[in-house]
Amino acid sequence: MDQAVIKRLKHVGQDVEFAENVRIFQPEWVSIGNNVQFLYGVYVQPCSSEVTIGDDTHFAPYAVLYGPLEIGRGVAVAAHAVFASVGHAKEPADTWFIKLKAVKKKIVVEDNVWIGANAVIIQGVRIGAGSIVGAGAVVTHDVEPYSVVGGVPARLIRKRR
Repeated sequence: MDQAVIKRLKHVGQDVEFAENVRIFQPEWVSIGNNVQFLYGVYVQPCSSEVTIGDDTHFAPYAVLYGPLEIGRGVAVAAHAVFASVGHAKEPADTWFIKLKAVKKKIVVEDNVWIGANAVIIQGVRIGAGSIVGAGAVVTHDVEPYSVVGGVPARLIRKRR
């Protein structure tokens, strides 16, 4: 990771590891807690919005994070997970999507959450503490704390408590 980018981060805690090919755009919008690990190819794009990452959090290779985004403490994010806080308006239908206004809605991931490989978290979703999002899930609605969800769209599989 380029030291110039690290110096421009809004906040960076102790014992933060950046593997090769980690990309952080607009670092002045990004706050990173202590003991956070970014493995190969993690991509962070705040989209002029805050991205906050709590302590003891881990991102496996090629995770993609779009802001606005708040990730709690002790979160494990598996490979190729996508946090899609930004989308396009859907109307008017006769307008090309690339010309429609971008819509941003903050994603919040509470503490001690495990996000499985290839999961996609859609804009505006809150994932409750202690939850597990199964591999390949597409999360389109809030997830209650201590839930296990999976599928497309993601549905409750069971409660952990």
